[in-house]
Amino acid sequence: MKLITRTSPIGVHFGALETRFLQLQGNLGGYWAVRSHTCVSARGLGRQAAAAAQIQSRIRSLRLRGTDAVLALGGDAVSVSLVPVDSANRGHVGEALRETAARLVRDPEGLSYRYLPLTGDENVLDREEYLLLTVGAAEVRRCTNAAESLGLRPVGLEMSAFPTARALQAVHQGEEDPWGFLHLGFTQSLFGVVRGGEIRFLKPLQLDGRSLFERLDSALGSVESMDTLAFSDSESESESEPEIGPGQATVALLHRRAVGRAVEVLHGIQSETESLAQEVRACLRHFSTRNKGARLSGLELTGFGASLPEVEKAVGSALNMPVGLAAPFSALGIRAPEEIRDEEHLWCGALGLAMRGFV
Repeated sequence: MKLITRTSPIGVHFGALETRFLQLQGNLGGYWAVRSHTCVSARGLGRQAAAAAQIQSRIRSLRLRGTDAVLALGGDAVSVSLVPVDSANRGHVGEALRETAARLVRDPEGLSYRYLPLTGDENVLDREEYLLLTVGAAEVRRCTNAAESLGLRPVGLEMSAFPTARALQAVHQGEEDPWGFLHLGFTQSLFGVVRGGEIRFLKPLQLDGRSLFERLDSALGSVESMDTLAFSDSESESESEPEIGPGQATVALLHRRAVGRAVEVLHGIQSETESLAQEVRACLRHFSTRNKGARLSGLELTGFGASLPEVEKAVGSALNMPVGLAAPFSALGIRAPEEIRDEEHLWCGALGLAMRGFV
């Protein structure tokens, strides 16, 4: 019997450093493969338009099928807050969330917010908690305009934590114990807990990937600034070369400098990882209190800072739990080119977007 090949929506992840495009193809037999992908460097408020401009000249070579695109905003573009509502005010939840969103984001074009009730053990709760996500209308407009300029039809817009969780949830399918992910993004870190296929906790953390990089850079005796190392003019790169973003190139350089210096590196980031662990432990206590003492089975690392030298080991040691670098393509058996295999932890968001409504 001939298996019919179908294609996923086009995932477009607008990150703080890079924008990633990804489309999957598969069949009813469970075969998945990366059909098309690319990564371009773009930062700042105009990163969506800048990324689209770089893609425009080679959009046909990407072999995209269809025009439906699911978009994601980097965590730094979305305000994330936990809003508690006690039993006396449960009739005014909508008003409380609306007022909180208005305080968090100021945008002359307006704002958009969504919320998610965080469930827990009703026997120990005297209040409800809502995860509130707020984004300015201007940021939404920049994303949709960039996609439409490439002839794409936006059919969804998410915060990057949700497609990341979706991609990793496919790996953890069927597990009863909650598990966590720690996204060490360049400009923002997020800690999340997933249970029963749903995000049950999500919180921004103080330490981000850039801070970790700068601490390591200093510990290894750098003589150059990060901007000099990482952010050359992307237009000067040959299109025939593998699509390596500036963040990846910088991390690779740092790894070369760290060879044979593991003890020195671990000492250099000890205070940062312990501070990070303290935040995560506080989140775990909160989650455990609301969920009958539930404990995480493990923690997966994603984002720019995840593969910095010795970070995985340092975080695992500080938290005293299994910690690993996220690798959903390998875990799910998705055929992918080498450049994706080399940095799977950076493609989790784009993968989760492509998986939406497809798997």
